[in-house]
Amino acid sequence: MKLRITDKDLAELTVEQKQNLCDLWMPQAYDVAVASVCVDAAEEKYNQITFVIGGLNISKRNDIILYDMKFLPDNIFTMPDENNSESDADTDTEHHDDSLNDDFAEDFSIDEDFSFELQRPESFNKEDCLPLLDIGQMIDILERKNFGDCDFSLSVAFDDKTFDMGKVSSLSEMYSGDNNCELCDILWHSLKAVL
Repeated sequence: MKLRITDKDLAELTVEQKQNLCDLWMPQAYDVAVASVCVDAAEEKYNQITFVIGGLNISKRNDIILYDMKFLPDNIFTMPDENNSESDADTDTEHHDDSLNDDFAEDFSIDEDFSFELQRPESFNKEDCLPLLDIGQMIDILERKNFGDCDFSLSVAFDDKTFDMGKVSSLSEMYSGDNNCELCDILWHSLKAVL
């Protein structure tokens, strides 16, 4: 069963649809996204980087920064030890300041073997990213965009009860023939119509 859209699905969108999708997307931790990263400014070449969101930050200008989970430190979710005394904290601060100065000096040393190859960024601006939406996210966006107003419906029969979502037309009328569609693909086609 296909659980989320792919890069190929995103490639089908127009520039306007991509912008609308980015605007409708509310990123959360553990979402999968694709970032467009410039690899050659002279020739305006871009690569697509797929990543899992490990954290978010909203800047003072209301820009949303998405952090790649791959680069988050392993101890980010640990709680600091509350048993440290103030004198230990002062010693730690002095030691931390010294190590920062050492790191600063190392960062600005001249290295003749410097590599000009692109290094994978640790964070991305939301406006440079598109989500690889899963089924739940697509249903959420369709719900926010009043999916009942379009020709999308879903009907599930369980025992003697039937649960309907959307208009009252049946899926068999929409996808007649031998087409065996995945739920993810049906939702994606509906979402593209809304975008």
